[in-house]
Amino acid sequence: APSLTLQTSPQAVPDASDREGDLSLLEALTHEVRTPLATIRTLIRSLLRRRDLPSIVQGRLRQIDVECSEQIDRFGLIFQAAEWQRKPPKTQLARTNLGAILKTLEPAWREQLDRRGVALQLDIENELPEVLSDARRLEPMLGGLIDRVSRGLPGGSQLLLKLHPAGARLKLQLQVRSRNADRASTETDLDSTEQVGTVLSWDPATGSLQLSQSATRQLMASLGGRYHARRDRDLTVFFPVAPSPT
Repeated sequence: APSLTLQTSPQAVPDASDREGDLSLLEALTHEVRTPLATIRTLIRSLLRRRDLPSIVQGRLRQIDVECSEQIDRFGLIFQAAEWQRKPPKTQLARTNLGAILKTLEPAWREQLDRRGVALQLDIENELPEVLSDARRLEPMLGGLIDRVSRGLPGGSQLLLKLHPAGARLKLQLQVRSRNADRASTETDLDSTEQVGTVLSWDPATGSLQLSQSATRQLMASLGGRYHARRDRDLTVFFPVAPSPT
């Protein structure tokens, strides 16, 4: 089979203009990916309005709709990360009910994980205080974390999402419980992840692109969260509790 070997020159350190060009190219590529997917999704949803479609066709169309939406959201996060690298936005954080957001997004996440053979379990304490964040931008970011943790997991794994108080913060944890036989191979695959520029990481074993750890940490910080990761599978984010209204 043909092979391709990429080599980088030791002295080839990108300057500011090269970095700007790389980020502009990444923004353009994400736009080129999302635009046709959005068109396909629009066409799919117009077909789903018809009443004469067989149930099996409707099911397939809904699957396509879901897959398009997931990829649009994933590349949307990549676009945001590239924009942040070029010019960090001034984000206004506001009171946000993080527990309510998680419960609202749970059905869609459960459906996504079911297709991957992964079970989802939520452990959210009642009557939690609000946090300071940006709810509109936080929702796709949380979906990106679910995708990051669950992608490539062996069937039969379980993803545990916990939200509990931690002093003056709320502690959001994503923990994976895999079968013992598959745990070692999962961690080995994660060790092979390679950084691609300042925004992306790439898993050569699966061909999967996702936000790099540094880009994820920066985006989460812009939403008020302190992001910590261990082997990509056990993630923790601390959100500051909003001050009591006076």
